Amino acid sequence: MLFLRWAGTVIDLILLGSGVFLLAELSNAAWRVGVTIGIVGVMAYYPITEGIWGKTLGKAVTGLMVVDENGDPPGIGKACIRTLARLVEVNPFLLGGLPAALVVGLTPTRQRLGDLFANTYVVRVRELAKPSVARVFD
Repeated sequence: MLFLRWAGTVIDLILLGSGVFLLAELSNAAWRVGVTIGIVGVMAYYPITEGIWGKTLGKAVTGLMVVDENGDPPGIGKACIRTLARLVEVNPFLLGGLPAALVVGLTPTRQRLGDLFANTYVVRVRELAKPSVARVFD
């Protein structure tokens, strides 16, 4: 699943990077405005998409979803916590996502730091559809 998480991140970074580039190009005379709007958009992208739907475009393509301990989308607050941690552990300009990959590989629940701080999990969507013993007896 680490590969799927990586692939989803790459898809999101390409999407977001392209958006920032296009905004900067479209606002030639006011490129700072375009870049500022792009950066704000990038910062809002993860909390909104993951918080409300549990998925970014990259996660949707790879069949993954962010959930809380109940299997529901985590909400904006937890998604913000994940996003703040992402700035360091998944930053392509720092260590290229190596910190996130190491933590995911070393934790038994396959969580990166953002997930640990926010108490969230990245799971395969198809796994959510399977009934569990705990859900049967709820």
